[in-house]
Amino acid sequence: AMVDGVASLTTLIYAMTAQGRWALDQPGTNFCDGGSPYYDSYETSDGRWIAVAPIEPQFYRVMLDKLGLAADELPDRDDQANWPKLKELFAGIFRTRTRDEWTEIFDGSDACVTPVLSFREAVRHPHNVARGTFTEAFSVTQPAPAPRFSRTAAAIQGSPPAPGAQSEQVLLDWGLPRSEVDALLASGSVQAG
Repeated sequence: AMVDGVASLTTLIYAMTAQGRWALDQPGTNFCDGGSPYYDSYETSDGRWIAVAPIEPQFYRVMLDKLGLAADELPDRDDQANWPKLKELFAGIFRTRTRDEWTEIFDGSDACVTPVLSFREAVRHPHNVARGTFTEAFSVTQPAPAPRFSRTAAAIQGSPPAPGAQSEQVLLDWGLPRSEVDALLASGSVQAG
């Protein structure tokens, strides 16, 4: 069932392939898999990254404006032959400032340009803080349960187990005889917690 669910998530990819808009076996060459200049990540002057995703033309124009570029002076973004030149241009511009400087420039705009955050930064990001996206439970910072239902609240049931902490019980639950479990633990083939 999990494979069926994942396969259904690829419906759009197969549809675009049938339309001639997606190269199925050529990752990194399509409009939203890092192939296009307007859906990618660019390194900034401080070695950090900024993500861009202004797929719609009106958002792309906002990004260009914030970069100090005029759309009518650039090659057509929809012609894949122009993608390498545009990527090189954008990469050069994004390397002129730090990630945080670019974040400030694009903040509040419709350019679809955002900082690429570290795991620690994501926990402290104002949007995630306001939504309660992360929580601390059992002395571990971790994602809060999702999805959130109004009538059936989810909760974190316990701390993450130490490696091997549940090995014995898992093997017994799988139906291995106690003698085999004891032998595996004694030989060190299975780590016990």
